[in-house]
Formats: sequence, structure tokens, C-alpha cells
Amino acid sequence: MGHVSGNYSDPALTLHYRAEGRNEYTVLLYVPGERPFDLYDPERKGRQKLYVKRVYIADDAQLLPPYLRFVRGVIDSEDMPLNLSREMLQNNPQVAAIRKAVTNKVISELKKTAESEPETFKKIWELFAPVIKEGLYEDMERRDQLYELSRFRSTKGDWVSLKEYIGRLRESQTAIYYLTGEDAAKVSSSPQLEGYKARDIEVLLLTDPVDSFWVRTAVGFEGKPFKSVTQGAADLDIIPLKDPAKTKTDEGAVAPLLLAIKAALGERVKDVRVSQRLTESAVCLVADGGLDRTLEKYLARQKDSGVAVSAPILEVNASHPLIEAMSKLHQKNGSSSDINDAAELLLDQAFVLEGEPLADPAAFAKRMTQLMTRVLS
Repeated sequence: MGHVSGNYSDPALTLHYRAEGRNEYTVLLYVPGERPFDLYDPERKGRQKLYVKRVYIADDAQLLPPYLRFVRGVIDSEDMPLNLSREMLQNNPQVAAIRKAVTNKVISELKKTAESEPETFKKIWELFAPVIKEGLYEDMERRDQLYELSRFRSTKGDWVSLKEYIGRLRESQTAIYYLTGEDAAKVSSSPQLEGYKARDIEVLLLTDPVDSFWVRTAVGFEGKPFKSVTQGAADLDIIPLKDPAKTKTDEGAVAPLLLAIKAALGERVKDVRVSQRLTESAVCLVADGGLDRTLEKYLARQKDSGVAVSAPILEVNASHPLIEAMSKLHQKNGSSSDINDAAELLLDQAFVLEGEPLADPAAFAKRMTQLMTRVLS
């Protein structure tokens, strides 16, 4: 099939059939065994060639939606006119009917492969997942079918379907939790996961850029909405800890410290509050319930988006020894240079844990050196 597409690797999947009825056509399509060089072309054009009675008509008739543009091959119609113009291709009812039928057939074949040949489908998914998931954002008609196809990394495995996730829901769990990010290693070690792991709650780890967009419009799967672990309040109180012996620190005891931290950090944070998410780390950053922080960063990089990265909420682990020590120091001395320096360091630490560069590395190093000198001298 290399002479058709310019791709000479063995196909991962081949689809060959003849359709009869109101529209008669022959389909020979295949999924390449490697990524085509033009997979991420900004125009996102398909590369399926249209023939009519074996006469070449066009190679960009959009016979499949953009999220299936990796599928290559030919479709040969028996009953379309030979003088089809590009304008007619866009509006021809026969082309529209073929487009709909072939799209459904390709998705059906991918689903069948996922069920009967999981290793073959795994290869396809690893190659083309970022493209297929564009359909979760764009194709409302087939979104449920694409949900069934999709596989994800999670805190409990690397090849997780949404059905498997739903089957592992904890008692009282009402949402499908996810965490987006730009680096798989940093996402899997994120402090925002601690409270969920402590309650044995599975979290999907989403690191393709498209993930931040489709979850934004996702209405849910099998009645369970998608919810970011970095947005809004964690709402984890209704799900018990795996280790019930762990007790919470009195949140009221650290309330004066939180006010002091907020005063020290000013407008760089929207709020400072006690966290339900954290069990080991001292602090983390979360969004206030608007845009997911990863999506906000993506959009802020686009010149014409009009989006800027907003001030995050700093969440504090009230039972962490460092926070407890700061709280005791604040109760004893009130706000001081030590509390202010520690607040600055906590914010810098939270940014580092999120994988972001420090706004002022020199100030961070100076502050850290001064604090260590006071402690060690």
C-alpha cells in the first residue's frame, strides 16, 4: 500500500469491504504501523483517496473526520458522477452518506480490534491516541463510542478503560477524577494525588495536550462526571481513608497562620486554605474552579487567546510538621520575617512541585540560604 500513501511500513490494521445498496462503493483502508510524517499538520487533512469507477478524483475529499486522518487508503464509488468539483465534494449527499458510513465502520473495527486483539489495538492507541482523542472534543455524535475505545494511564495501571475505572469506584465516589499535565513523570508524582491515593481512589493521568480540552467539554461517562483533582475543593471527606488511624489536625489552630501567609504573599495567590488533598507534602497549588491550570497555561501561550495564568490557591497540609512548627512560631511571635520568608519558600516549593520554573531563582536561593543559616547557627 506504499504507492497509495507513501508509507511503507506494515499496516497495523486493514479494512477491506464492498458496500451495496443505495450507494455502492469499495473500501480499502488501513492504519499504518508507524506515525505518518504529516500526522500533526496544522490543516489536519485526511489522506483517503476518492475514486469513481477507478478514476482518480481527489485525495482530500474529507472522507473521514480529522481525528481519523491517520487512516490511509482509497474509496472507489460506483455511482457518483465523474465530474465532481471540489465544491460538489463538500455538499454532495452521496459523499456525506459515504463519509458517515465509513467513519462508523472504522470506529466499529477499532472497537472490535480492542476487544479481540488487545495487543494490536495497544500499538494503534500508542501511536495515534493524541489524534483519536480529538474526536472526544469534536464528535458529539460518536463520543460514547470513542469513550469505549479510549485507554488511559492512571494511578492503578497503564492501560485503563473507562469501564474498568467505573468498575473500581470507591463507595460514595461520584466522579471520574483526572489530573492533567505536560510531563508524565511529574504528573504521577504530583502532591495533588496524595489524598486520593490515601483513600484508594483511582485518578486518570492525562498528559496529551488535547486532554485538557476534551475533559473541559466532557459531560461524563455512565452517569459519572469528569472532575479535575486540581480544581475547586477536593470533596474527599465523604470517602474514608484506607488507614482510619490517621487523624486530622484541628484546622482552626492553623487559621491565624493561613491569614499571615496570605498577607505575606499578597496577590500572587488568590487564597490560602487547608487542604484535603495532601497527606505527605506541605503545600500544593490548585485552581479556583475556573479553568484547569494546565489548560490555562496552554491557552496563555496562544497570542490571541486573551487568557492569562491566574493566581492559584495555595493549599496547606495542616498536619505536616513544617506547618505545625510554623503555626507554633506564629502563635508565639505573630507575623515575623521568619514567617514571611517561610511563606515565600512554601509558594516557591509549590511551583517547583508543579514543574514550573521559579519566578525569581536568585531570591529563592538567597531566602533559603538565610533561613538555613539562622536554623544551623
